[in-house]
Amino acid sequence: MKNISAVLFLTFLAFFSCKKAENPDAKTSEKSLSKEVPVKVLATDSLTTVDSLKINENLTAIFRSTVLVFPNLNNKSLLDSIYAPLNLKLKEYSKENIAAGIETQKNEYFADTKKSLEDWSPDFPQTWEQNSYMKKFSKLNDFMTVQYKSDGYTGGAHGYYNEQYRVFDVKMNRQVHLGDILKVRDAKIWSRILMDHFLKNDLDKGQAQMLLVKEIPLNNNFYFDQDNLYFLYNQYEIAAYAAGPVLIKVPYSEIKPFLTEDFRTKLNLN
Repeated sequence: MKNISAVLFLTFLAFFSCKKAENPDAKTSEKSLSKEVPVKVLATDSLTTVDSLKINENLTAIFRSTVLVFPNLNNKSLLDSIYAPLNLKLKEYSKENIAAGIETQKNEYFADTKKSLEDWSPDFPQTWEQNSYMKKFSKLNDFMTVQYKSDGYTGGAHGYYNEQYRVFDVKMNRQVHLGDILKVRDAKIWSRILMDHFLKNDLDKGQAQMLLVKEIPLNNNFYFDQDNLYFLYNQYEIAAYAAGPVLIKVPYSEIKPFLTEDFRTKLNLN
């Protein structure tokens, strides 16, 4: 059972991982200055799919998915980036096509779950789940942040959970990378900055007691608001499972020299 759970867990994380697709050295055009994005451009609809299948007498599988639809966004490259964390790559991102894509993923999940039980099956009733949720997290000037959450259970002691953020410049039709925000990304410097703010943020959370690393690296799972840059670390990334996701907030006021001129201009931080 442990081998099966591990395979499904790793497959699921790969399914939602976006780190390899990101290019931290990407540069932002200086022409993209901060302007208010028309509300209609960021209008969203959503699709929710919920289904279950009784695999055998002891196992029921449940699939849940909530996906955003952006009826007023039509740039293919931008939409490819938005749906990449969901492993959705379509010729056209209409509501009907997205629904068909999610239906395919649901059927693949049920088929993979059946196949995983060819050599082993639980000897008592269990419910396995695969859940994913997509949400428009925030909008700041030209920037839209999308949150991707996923969780599930495939047997074993506990389930799994993953939380990702991606920021998009909807005026320039591109994903925002860390290199667009930070001109200084020295590992030693940022390890000290992140550890310092992790400890400041952890005064009453108790996550520091479950830290698994001596140095906290920069990662590509970030978002920002008008005053702060945030980094999210999932379970086991820097802390034990019981610690839950670790969110580190870094105020711009303390890292202003490390910010790119373009980013400071867009957020009026100069």
